[in-house]
Amino acid sequence: MSKLIVHAKIMIDGVSDTPKKDQLISIEDGKIVSIEEYHETNEEVIHANVVTPGFFNCHVHIMEPVGFGTDKKFSLMEKAFYTQKHCEDYLHSGVTFIRVLGTANDYDMQIRDCIDSGLIQGPHMLCAGRCICMTGGHGWQDGIEADGKDECRKAARTLLKEGVDIIKIMATGGVMTKGVEPGSAQLTQEEMAVIIEEAHKAGRKTATHAQGTQGIKNALYAGIDSIEHGIFLDQECLD
Repeated sequence: MSKLIVHAKIMIDGVSDTPKKDQLISIEDGKIVSIEEYHETNEEVIHANVVTPGFFNCHVHIMEPVGFGTDKKFSLMEKAFYTQKHCEDYLHSGVTFIRVLGTANDYDMQIRDCIDSGLIQGPHMLCAGRCICMTGGHGWQDGIEADGKDECRKAARTLLKEGVDIIKIMATGGVMTKGVEPGSAQLTQEEMAVIIEEAHKAGRKTATHAQGTQGIKNALYAGIDSIEHGIFLDQECLD
């Protein structure tokens, strides 16, 4: 059994209205077993100025190098090592939960399973697998291309069958897909509505890449759960 004792000079527990001072946190086998007022102990204690719950990063592409400005095509082996580095970096920075919104070939779910089995260390993951986009739309290289309500419904059901935690769709173009206008509306309100219907029937949430105003509105009226980016929001969108 591994044991760790932390003296939190300031502890934010995410529940109380105000931070607590001088708390002694006992951790056994990676789980908090007790929190009490600080007192002297014969065991080794780690002294920390501030202790908080783990942070969430709600929009991650786990296999991609961070940053822009390169056209290099990375091999699957290189992406695997980037993935492992990213997972470790998240933990070291205090991020314990990530939402992965788009990965080729549903690799994110395989990574999630490797973390859950203890093969590699990393944060808890909510996985979207492949995104759903229109033919030639933003993210088509790694996503599922679908046109019309029937194809969109089929794509959603396929992702649910494969075990996604959340469904990611593309309401507009984006800067990372060549030849696509970032602000243009892509999947229609009707197409997104059937995807969202299937996700909600299965108890899953939905998210959409949406930069341009009309595409954002299409997604909102379709019943989307979260807007990603939302660059050109207007008052109607905000309301």
